[in-house]
Amino acid sequence: MELINLLAGILLVLFGLRFLRKGFARAMGGDLLDWLQGFTRTRARALVGGVAGGALMPSSTATAMLSVQMSRRGHVAWRNVLAVLLGAQLGSTVLVQIVSLELQDYQGLFLAAGALLFLFVEASRPRGVGQSLLAFGFMLVGMGFLSEAAITLSADPAVEALFEALAQLPLLLMLSAVAVTLLVQSATASIAVALALIAGGQISLEMLLLWVLGANIGLCLTVLIAGWGDLQGRRLGLAVLLVKLPLAAAMATLLLGLPGPPEEGWIGELPQQAAWAHTLFNLLACLAVLAAPALERCVSALTPEPERPDKPTVARLDPLLLQNPTLAINAAMRETLRVFDTLHLTGETVMQGLRQGHLPAWAGTQIEARTREIQQVCDELTEFLDGIPDDSLSPEDQALKDTLDDFMRELPMIVRTLGGDMHEQIRRLLEHDAESVAAARPLLLEAASRFTQQMNTVARMLMRERPELGRKILLRKQETSRWLIQAKRQQPGLPYAAWEALDGFQQLNRRLSGVVYVYCHNEPGAEALQNEEGTASPESR
Repeated sequence: MELINLLAGILLVLFGLRFLRKGFARAMGGDLLDWLQGFTRTRARALVGGVAGGALMPSSTATAMLSVQMSRRGHVAWRNVLAVLLGAQLGSTVLVQIVSLELQDYQGLFLAAGALLFLFVEASRPRGVGQSLLAFGFMLVGMGFLSEAAITLSADPAVEALFEALAQLPLLLMLSAVAVTLLVQSATASIAVALALIAGGQISLEMLLLWVLGANIGLCLTVLIAGWGDLQGRRLGLAVLLVKLPLAAAMATLLLGLPGPPEEGWIGELPQQAAWAHTLFNLLACLAVLAAPALERCVSALTPEPERPDKPTVARLDPLLLQNPTLAINAAMRETLRVFDTLHLTGETVMQGLRQGHLPAWAGTQIEARTREIQQVCDELTEFLDGIPDDSLSPEDQALKDTLDDFMRELPMIVRTLGGDMHEQIRRLLEHDAESVAAARPLLLEAASRFTQQMNTVARMLMRERPELGRKILLRKQETSRWLIQAKRQQPGLPYAAWEALDGFQQLNRRLSGVVYVYCHNEPGAEALQNEEGTASPESR
């Protein structure tokens, strides 16, 4: 039964930590990445922002993902991202400090307060606070199970012999801490489990400090693994490893070379001493920010830029983000905005050819490349959105996910209409006489301008999470639809290619408004506007 309690305690700590991370993300509203980027103008500010972010998001994997995402976006200097990551790891030690205070007697209070907020409050942020309190209560319950199991098992001669052997083999103890940290992907969880096992009386201060050092090395490897799929992420992980591995080796050598550290006279009891050692270690590691330029040169030499001919430049989505649904939704939103940018460039390439009276020879090839790029991102985003669990999302994030999912379904038709089809139609139009082209040009440029304006408003609506903008988009959609119908009536002699292009813009308008309606259908009057638009469209066919 003790082994079952031991396993249950470990699982509760892991579950609590993961639930806590999601609670903090919900309470923050998913804005942590953008909030952190506001601190990255200088290394000192980046370090401070990282400490605050690590305290708010106490997860090694989550902070690694955030840092890799910042480096991928390319708007923040690499050395400043390193400062954020080291600062975040220092900030995450706050949770270990709290756990070390032995608050098991108050676990019922945390569970009750958290359950009240999580179950009976609809607002996202208070619900996130409740989820965090509930998760911390689960962690305390798990640590209670671990402590009780450790006390019972301490009387077992085999367990006693195991701890005596580990005390004589410090390297094996550190490697065990590295392995456990890699397995659970969290130095906080690894150290919390060790703190709970202190109750058995078999763990000395020296063993506990070695475990803390091993957990920090495991944390470095976790960061390296999290960022391995991206060059800048690999460099970040390697830099953290180059900082912490020598520091851990030096501190372990010092610890083993000197007489055993006295347990009396230190701050608090064994758990508090281990927590402060963890904080001190990460504080010393933060000094590496001063040598960030040298570290950048070193890791750049170890991981040179690969040759990437004809490789799409759109950033890819990291599957690790799916562990945090709110961050995953934000990442999908950022990639969708990149798609909007690429769509705009695709349409502008064709319209620029129309203005100049000829399409460049490279235009068709460039449009094909952008179409392939968008289709590749569309496939990845569709798979990524399918992997986000609906039950972990707030109503706002669920609405955003449904809208992005609908946009991905419409995207292949949108990019084909705006790209290859439009290019072919404009190419055939420009083969007509100058008078016909001059008659069609202002209409097509106006239609393109209206569609670009709609795309910009849709992007702003999704980016700022303002469904009330949907009514404005649907109203403008009706106006554009009526304008297109009237324009075609007034110009019956337009070349057939121009008619096809105008029909293409009308189809684009319909598809875009359908996506908008998914997001704003609960807004007053949205359904009536969408239905009213549907009655106007057949006239244009």
